Order: sequence, then structure tokens, then C-alpha cells
Amino acid sequence: MKKKICAGTYTGKTSEGIYSFRFEDGVLSDVQLFCGIGNPKYLSFADGRLLSVFDNADGAGTAILSAEGEVLDSVIYEKETSCYITADGDEIFTANFHAGTVTKLKKDGDRLTFVRKKEIRKLAGCHQVLFADDRILVPCLEIDKVIILDRDLEQTGEICFEKGTGPRHGILTKDRKYLYLGSELSNELFVIRMEDLQILHTVSVLGEDGRYGEGGAAVRMSADERFVYVSTRGRDVVSVIEMNDHEPRFVQKTSCGGEHPRDFILLDGYLLSANRFTNSVTCFRLNEDGTVGEMTSSVSVPEAVSLQTI
Repeated sequence: MKKKICAGTYTGKTSEGIYSFRFEDGVLSDVQLFCGIGNPKYLSFADGRLLSVFDNADGAGTAILSAEGEVLDSVIYEKETSCYITADGDEIFTANFHAGTVTKLKKDGDRLTFVRKKEIRKLAGCHQVLFADDRILVPCLEIDKVIILDRDLEQTGEICFEKGTGPRHGILTKDRKYLYLGSELSNELFVIRMEDLQILHTVSVLGEDGRYGEGGAAVRMSADERFVYVSTRGRDVVSVIEMNDHEPRFVQKTSCGGEHPRDFILLDGYLLSANRFTNSVTCFRLNEDGTVGEMTSSVSVPEAVSLQTI
């Protein structure tokens, strides 16, 4: 089935903003500039609208765009661009790595309103916002913690990791009972039971390459929750971890087909990797055993760092 994908980028060199391209049966094509906007590093899609972080001469904030790439509204509320954005109903949250903050906004139709900002700690390395029912999970790379907030951004708890772990991105199981969390600095995947916030299992996503290496980035999970996929920049690989009753087993480590795979998505039996330093998005077939198979297509997208189906 034909799908439209948007790529968020850094606009420091050759990129002009958000780009779109087509996906059909493993073939990528028709790359176009979707919207000229500054540093749209991360994207989210909700209620037929694309949400993007961005910046301009006045500061940084969030923009809401139509499916055709028109900016419908935007709000500026910080000096540095956030690195993550997500939505739950009419609530939007962003995470700012450098400022160490989480921001909440409200969406009323196509209008955005700033609600409040929570500073975890300056330079805390806030990298993601995950919804766990009435709780919000914020992996903070620089302080080796996942900070737990309520929906009003008041802290209610935390999950602590060994110094130098660098928790970055995770994904919750569909029943919200387990968190699979990837670390940027130690290149590990943690299995965390949400009932009591206990770390049950840990596995290296680089196999025999050891614990330390830096560069861990995106985490995705197969629809049947059997496999977890993790990308590692610097090593330029995607790893496959099999889950058996929430116990992880390293299965595969393979090339992403480019350099610096900051983000990737799983789509219709394929894996699409955004490779920033080679200005490309590559597409790989996923095998029946969950492993990453042959590359089926590649397109040029300048400084791509996030992917979102719209």
C-alpha cells in the first residue's frame, strides 16, 4: 500500500525543512520539500495534523501543519529547539535535551496554546516523553534517570540507572505493564516492570562488542511485540532483540545502509532508516524471523533525523 512519509531534519547545512517521500512495497520515491521550517528535528502525527518542533530568529517552539505542509499555527516558548514531540488527545508534550525541560501545550482544533514548562535540571538531557496511563516518563540521559511526572508535570517518582548509562528512548508494551528502554551511552536495552519500576533484565544491543560505545538512538517494536529494534549511531547499525516473556535475547546487528541512523520506523514489513550524515533514507525488508533482510530502496533526504508516517 502506498504511504506518505515525512522526514524531520537539521537545517544547518543543506536541508530547508521537512521533506516528504512515498513508500510502496519497499520502494521509496518522490522526495519533495514538504515545508520550509527551521530545525524540525522531531515530528509527530495526530488527528490528521503534523506536529513539529522548530526554531526561527525569535526562538524555538512547536508548529502544527496540515497534511499538505501548510503551517496552521505555531507558538514559541524556549530558546533552544526541543528534540522530541508527542501528543495524547489534545495535549502535546515536548522534551528539550539542552534545557532539561518538558513542556505541555494544548491543541484546540488547529490552534496551539502554551500551558506550562517543567525544568528537570539544566542539561539533564531530557530525550523523550512516554505516556504510561496517568504518568509521563521522561528518559534523562545526562542524569541517568527516567523521571516520572503526572499530567500536570509534577514529579512523582524516578527510575535510576548506573552512572554512564544514558537512558534515551523507550517503548511501552501495549498493556503498559513493561517498558523496554534503550540507552545511548552504554548501548543496552532494559526491561522494566511498570508495576514496581524494577529493572528485570538487561542486554547489550551490540552483542559481543561490549557495554560501552555510545551512539544508541531509536527504539521500535514489532506489532506482535516479539521483537525490539534499536539503532546505534557511530556503529551505523540496527540491532534486533527478541522478547520471550519479556526476557530479551540479542539476535542480530546489521548495517543501516548509511551513517548516523538517528531514527527509523517499521512499516508494512519493512524498516526505514533515517541516516543523517549520508543524507539518505534506506529501506530494508524484514524477514519472517524478525531479522533485517536485504535493502530494497534508498532515497536522498538532506540531514534526515526523524521519520513520521502521515
